[in-house]
Amino acid sequence: MKPVFLLILCCFCKMYSQNINPTEEIKQLIASGKNHIIVLALDQLKKKENISFQEKDFHFVLVKASDKRILVQFGYNVMYLPKNTSYYSDIIVELPSGSISKSSKSNDETNTTYYYPNKADLQTIHSIMNPDGIKKDIFNIGIPNPPTIIKETENSYLVYFSSREPYLGGVFSEEEIDKKTGEIISFINGHYEPIPILPDDTVHQEKFIEITN
Repeated sequence: MKPVFLLILCCFCKMYSQNINPTEEIKQLIASGKNHIIVLALDQLKKKENISFQEKDFHFVLVKASDKRILVQFGYNVMYLPKNTSYYSDIIVELPSGSISKSSKSNDETNTTYYYPNKADLQTIHSIMNPDGIKKDIFNIGIPNPPTIIKETENSYLVYFSSREPYLGGVFSEEEIDKKTGEIISFINGHYEPIPILPDDTVHQEKFIEITN
């Protein structure tokens, strides 16, 4: 009778796992910890995108959860785009569904690839972001920030920064730097105005909390 009992038990467990309350599944994932959640998200990237990343390949990983889902955001705080390149700038893995969404930055290119800066790219970033060598961490590793995007042109580098929250407003800037001399050719900056908050916006907005451990 033991084989029959084990078969019934296995079937019951399978049925239970298929019908588990999504909210309970989210609670279980949160309880497993941030590091485990990140590993699961990286496994989904490898499985669905056929790309192997490690957490250290990104400048930050942000994990946040609502009562319905968990979002794992892999991002960069500074990116360099040579001429005719396009890279994924933000990758979000949703759990437990495993769905993946990506945003990108382009410099006159439509074929988007994953971002793997080489030694020359990193040297260019340092020469622009840290010309006097004073800063220890220009990438703000581990801290999510709006990205600074550096685009190469024929004779200069364009440095873009934009930070915007719909209800809070934000700031933006654009700087052009001469390739040969390192001198600033032009610079503009400004502010975004916040949009009005409507009553329905706060009622229907999905609430997320950051998972830090």
